[in-house]
Amino acid sequence: MRKTVIILSLLLSLFTLISAKDQGKQEYILVLNSVNFDEAWTNGAYQAIYEHFMGSQYAIETEELMVPTIANTEEAGIKRNSLLKKFPQRPKVVVFMGDPGWVVCRPLFDNEWKDVPVLICYSRELMPPSIEDLLSRNISPEMLVPADRIMKGYNVTALYQTFYIKETLELMQRIQPEIKNIAFISDNRYISLCAQQEVEQTIADYYPSLKLHLLTTTRISTEQLLDTISRYNKDTGILYYSWFSKQLQDQRNYLNDNIQRIVYGFSHYPVFTIADQLVEDGNFAGGHYISLSDYSRETIHTLEKILEGTPAHDIQPHTGGTPRTYLNYRHLKMHNTDSHLYPGDAVYYQRPPSFYDRNKLAIISIIALICAVVAILVMRLRFYWRMKQEIREREKAEEANRLKSAFLANMSHEIRTPLNAIVGFSTLLANEDALEERQEFARIIENNNQLLLQLINDILDLSKIEAGTLEFTYSDVDLNSLLTEIEQSCQLRNKYPEVQISFEERLPQCIIHTERNRLTQVITNLLNNAMKFTTQGSIRFGYRQEGHMLRFYVQDTGCGIPADKVGSVFGRFVKLNNFQQGTGLGLSICKTIVEKLGGEIKVESEEGVGTLFWFTIKINTFVAL
Repeated sequence: MRKTVIILSLLLSLFTLISAKDQGKQEYILVLNSVNFDEAWTNGAYQAIYEHFMGSQYAIETEELMVPTIANTEEAGIKRNSLLKKFPQRPKVVVFMGDPGWVVCRPLFDNEWKDVPVLICYSRELMPPSIEDLLSRNISPEMLVPADRIMKGYNVTALYQTFYIKETLELMQRIQPEIKNIAFISDNRYISLCAQQEVEQTIADYYPSLKLHLLTTTRISTEQLLDTISRYNKDTGILYYSWFSKQLQDQRNYLNDNIQRIVYGFSHYPVFTIADQLVEDGNFAGGHYISLSDYSRETIHTLEKILEGTPAHDIQPHTGGTPRTYLNYRHLKMHNTDSHLYPGDAVYYQRPPSFYDRNKLAIISIIALICAVVAILVMRLRFYWRMKQEIREREKAEEANRLKSAFLANMSHEIRTPLNAIVGFSTLLANEDALEERQEFARIIENNNQLLLQLINDILDLSKIEAGTLEFTYSDVDLNSLLTEIEQSCQLRNKYPEVQISFEERLPQCIIHTERNRLTQVITNLLNNAMKFTTQGSIRFGYRQEGHMLRFYVQDTGCGIPADKVGSVFGRFVKLNNFQQGTGLGLSICKTIVEKLGGEIKVESEEGVGTLFWFTIKINTFVAL
């Protein structure tokens, strides 16, 4: 029995060791960056790979090759040996960020890593044929050979990085029509030299009138670069690629692009790019290129095909997505460009939403709510009229029908008019960039909101009056303070500055116990009517004490009321001017309120001279000094 236990223990220990050994040999994807992960597009692609395969059967390993710091073939050999030492287990797939890394590490795939599948991201369709040519730092177009020739015989495929120089220059000329010069910013890396050559060739082929200024790390310092671009005026377009310079980090040379986050602050005009530099952050204006997100998705897709068993050399090298124009709206506006020149088919970042976009849901909800409320109220009013028809005397039925029809027609017109204005000017506001126009549209929308609100309030009050549920809540009211507030409000809303609105006659102090809101409603309605029909002269209002009554008045110098209509102004649905907005309910509601407050309301008017409205209310408790 003891012997059996010992044997089982040994077997268990052996199994544990084997398992631990197997776990230490987890398959992995090796990401080799030709430079480092300080560049947005390489770091973004790596992050996409890491996040996609995190938690999968494959681990993710990385190494920065720092190819531009390699001086000769001996140092290249040392770099390869360090990789073999650090990664003794053959990787499942090797992903190169940039083809310089592939050129340096290609001998590994002749021996130790033979047949390991390779994916070269951000590759060029032309490559230097040897390490010596790559490290020469003086690559001419004649030295380059087709990439498929360099990759022949290896289990490798590539996602090309194509520069759309012509399209980007066309974009720059559209946004900056005055440009006569192009300032191209880059360093002395192999890929940067390739980009520089493409810029030179494109300008020579398509834009010979443009003068090219080359701003490179081999010609000027970082300080000189920033000083130079700060002096450019609107006739110079700035095109950025990279500005990697050597820095000492951890006792070794390190390349760092130390201006890409600050260059926009030194330029008075937009800074464009030929590759995705995280334009959404606002450091650059943008350009025409394949976005990092699109390129990363294609990288993941290609990797998955390789991991599923498709030989890398059977996957045709291709571009990493579809190019589009990407622009940062805030960057462009900050650098004083005309938004009318921006292309309509571009993808915009940091573009402020329009008023309509910000409030689209609220506007639609409000309109829907108003329509629903109005529909309900109209239905109630229609029911009201049907009920009235049944109980009225036969001789009044025809008049009731006429009033109902007039009311519904008026309601349809009065509701539709402000709603059409709100919807129409909201749409115009959404597509208008000019500040003055936007302010005018917003003012029109606000005015029509007020009209619609007044319409609904009138209908609600009428409904309550008919139902006998019009609320009256009494409290102590300082009349002088209340009428002063009303005066100030009317002065702010006055459309005719030449018309003087004044609260004149008053008691030194008067505090009464009354219904504040209803009293305000009556006075405001009378003043609003006066403001509608008075285009010159004055509007005066006030009050005086007459026994246990207070007499209020509103007098204007407006057009006046025809003598034949003075007697009907307090009737329902009566409008003295059909061209003025309103329901014809306001004065009728005022009459009801005044009567409930224990008073009466009257009008005196002379056509062409002016109108005087006055009313009284009964006061049981008041203080007058």
